[in-house]
Amino acid sequence: MQRTRGAGALWRTAWLSLVSLVLLGCRPGPESGCADPVTCERACSARSPDACFMAGRMYAVGIGCGRQPERALSLFEQACNAGYPSGCTYLGASYELGVGVEADRDRAQRHYETACNSGDGRACVGLGALIQAEHPGLATELFERGTKRLSESCRATPGPDCGALGLVYVQGIGVEANFELGLQLYTVACAAGDVEACGTAAELLRGVDPDRSDNFYGQACTGGYLYACVQQGVDLLLATGPDANPEAGVARLRMACDAGEPRACATLGTAHISGIGVAVDEREAVRLYEQGCKAGDGYACGSLGLLYSLGTGVPRDLERAGELFASACEARDAIACGNLGWMHLRGIGRAQDKDGGVALLASACEAGDGRSCYRFGLYAAEQGDEAAAPRWWRRGCELGSPDACTALSVSFIDGELSAGDQRVAIDLARYGCQEGSAAGCTLAGQIFALGWNIDEDRSTAEAYFRYACDLGDVDGCEVLATWLADGSGDGDETRQLWARGRELRDQACKAGEHQDCIVLGAYYVRGLGVEKDTVRALELYGQACDGGVIVACTHQAQILMTGTGVEPDHAGAVSLFERACAAKDELACTWLGLAYHRGRGVEANPEQAVARYARGCEQGYAFGCIGMGKLHEQGVGVGKSKRAAKKFFAKACELGAQSYCR
Repeated sequence: MQRTRGAGALWRTAWLSLVSLVLLGCRPGPESGCADPVTCERACSARSPDACFMAGRMYAVGIGCGRQPERALSLFEQACNAGYPSGCTYLGASYELGVGVEADRDRAQRHYETACNSGDGRACVGLGALIQAEHPGLATELFERGTKRLSESCRATPGPDCGALGLVYVQGIGVEANFELGLQLYTVACAAGDVEACGTAAELLRGVDPDRSDNFYGQACTGGYLYACVQQGVDLLLATGPDANPEAGVARLRMACDAGEPRACATLGTAHISGIGVAVDEREAVRLYEQGCKAGDGYACGSLGLLYSLGTGVPRDLERAGELFASACEARDAIACGNLGWMHLRGIGRAQDKDGGVALLASACEAGDGRSCYRFGLYAAEQGDEAAAPRWWRRGCELGSPDACTALSVSFIDGELSAGDQRVAIDLARYGCQEGSAAGCTLAGQIFALGWNIDEDRSTAEAYFRYACDLGDVDGCEVLATWLADGSGDGDETRQLWARGRELRDQACKAGEHQDCIVLGAYYVRGLGVEKDTVRALELYGQACDGGVIVACTHQAQILMTGTGVEPDHAGAVSLFERACAAKDELACTWLGLAYHRGRGVEANPEQAVARYARGCEQGYAFGCIGMGKLHEQGVGVGKSKRAAKKFFAKACELGAQSYCR
């Protein structure tokens, strides 16, 4: 007996969407027995269990109306209670997957057993998949029984059971996998009017035979299966060459959206954001995402949350973005869960919750969101877990995250590499860049600039740096600006690069990335592509300091102590230095030496000045060595000694204080 990994999950989700939606209002959709979901539901209330089941099936998957899992669940329950086996099968799957109801494995098993014992082959296969881990022998018997019953039913009355049998063969559930036979069975079911089978056949052929796939999607869509309309619309929208027909794709999506399929609205919103098949229209995208989100589509809520986080088409609102990500995450959208986790981890738009953020990132990564794997790796690296971080990045790279591939390249470069690993590191950096990782382009540029295990090539390096800057990597802009400022580029281009870097740092700072606020402060202190503005720098350092970044408190205090471009505030500076020193910032402790030396903000204390300066000099801070030199020149707290002063000034020179190199 052959059974592929994950076959049980695919079996159970073939007919029922995992996305929980709540919609009102349906249009007619052709199904044998009754014309549309509303008519079937009316027949159900007249105690027709087959009509209850058919109405439930339409509401469950969105045939002739938007998907409504709670409503479908109630109808399946009525059909099951009236002795209709298929109703029990679908009810069991609803409880197993938690669609339209809280997941309950025991109830799912009971409903599967009831339906299987009543002759429903699908229930037998579903029950086998459910219990296979604990009872493999019994599961095998159930697979055999279910396959036999489905085969008999398919031969007697071609229809949905042929499609169910097709899945058994496509996935190799209890039988030798046979793709062609499975596709043939789906085709039979489709011809008999099972629009779900038409949609599945289209999926199977999507990358193999686009023309046949489009034909099947067309049959499914015409039959009222709205999700097939979405898929066909996407294919038409993204096709290239002679098959391209973006107008038809947009028409399909708009029709499905108007008919109540929220994913169609969300996909159309994405088209308006990207300008594929329609004009770029951010406000229309917002409207469409809102429409899909209100209908319960996780992708729509997550996409709308992203627009709020970026301030695209709507005023920037991080709190609202977080709420939307949370709604999308509840609807099992992995990308939204990852975005929400990142906000919790960084304290962006909500209170910081590292444990909750880490848990969300981990679950999103496991669910297949490569960017969440990348972010989890960043967190692991920040925590000093050098072994775990590359594992997360490898997983993210495998899932298609170019940033994860770039980070993995860096981990290779930072480690002890064999010749093969060196080649892999270079390839990962270039791949990450090609796939859209701005940081990957910067890394590739550095590799060519340094000639790291490759021929040094300045022109190629510059090209990578420019592309990185265009893609939004601030490091690429700043590296290239620094490089050109050394004499190889003109002043205008350098200023433009610094201006681009400042813009990117400003965006990140406003998004709550405090490290970027610190670097942005340095822009204003040094006048990089902007007029020097110490007051603005002080504001930025204060913002980061209030956000808990201690080094920013030290920078803020330095400006207040020296009065560079602002009114001096010695007492305020000392308070900040003491706070930073208590947090183990040795530079802040060293600067306290100046306060005690000059009596600024505190009473002069030569002994404290000597202790603070000496400690800073030992830790490698030129400022501490300069202070010790001046104390020896003046004989304050120590014996007056020009020789000792020169010794400390010389050390300050070695540490980079050029003005003391005499």
